[in-house]
Amino acid sequence: MRSLLSANLFVTGIILFAAAILVFYGTIYLLNYTNLGKKLGFLVTGAAVGGWMTIGSLLYVLYAPRGPRPVEIEGLNPFEIRIIPITYMVVSFIVFVAFVVALNQYEKAQEGE
Repeated sequence: MRSLLSANLFVTGIILFAAAILVFYGTIYLLNYTNLGKKLGFLVTGAAVGGWMTIGSLLYVLYAPRGPRPVEIEGLNPFEIRIIPITYMVVSFIVFVAFVVALNQYEKAQEGE
C-alpha cells in the first residue's frame, strides 16, 4: 500500500484531502448529532462551517499574501491575486446564508407542530 501511495502523489493528495475533510467535519457533525439530533445537528454544523469559511477567506483577502507587497507577480496585480479567495468568500457566504435560512425554517416548523 505504501508503494502505491508514494508512486502517485496526486492520488495520495486526493485521499489525504478527503480524509481530512471527513475527519474534521465528521467530528463536528458527530458531536452536534449526539446533542441536537440528526437534522438540527446537520444544519448547525453547516451554518458553523459556512461562517467559519467566510471569516477565514475574508481574513485571507484582507491580509494575505504576507511579506513584501506584490506589485507584479508574473503579470498579476494585487487584485487579480485575490480573485479566487474573493470567489471562495462569496460562495461560502451563500452557503452560510442558505444554512441559516434552513435553520429558520426548521425552527418555524418545530413551533408549528
